[in-house]
Amino acid sequence: MNTNSTDIIEIFNYFILNFIKKNKQERLLKFLSKKQNWWKITNEFHSSYLFDEKVLHEIKPNKQNSNSIYNELRKLGAEVECFSMLDYLDNNKYQYNLSEKLDDTVGFLIETILYCPKSQLGYFEGGHPKDRFILRKFFFSKNT
Repeated sequence: MNTNSTDIIEIFNYFILNFIKKNKQERLLKFLSKKQNWWKITNEFHSSYLFDEKVLHEIKPNKQNSNSIYNELRKLGAEVECFSMLDYLDNNKYQYNLSEKLDDTVGFLIETILYCPKSQLGYFEGGHPKDRFILRKFFFSKNT
């Protein structure tokens, strides 16, 4: 995966417009437009309240581990490579192997958004144990 910072900003814009509640989008887009406000975005993702409920796919408690989440994402069509959206905002490495990044993040209660733009799938973990979701733009069922 080779993406420059302009592309990741476009991807982040798309992510906000397609995964975030309509009444919260403008605020996040405004933060994204000014680098000095990027830290505010990370604070906003302490919980899943920003997400449009239609994109949140619950993960059963016995499936809340990196291997199960990776297998479910791959089954749904996620690519092997992903973007760690909040790492980008912290000026850290943001392109990862999905499996490896899930191993490093699942269960640590650190605000995490992993996103695979081609498949429009991702993973969110907030600062609360119940805030772990597979993100899917088009959602057909809440049962897995």
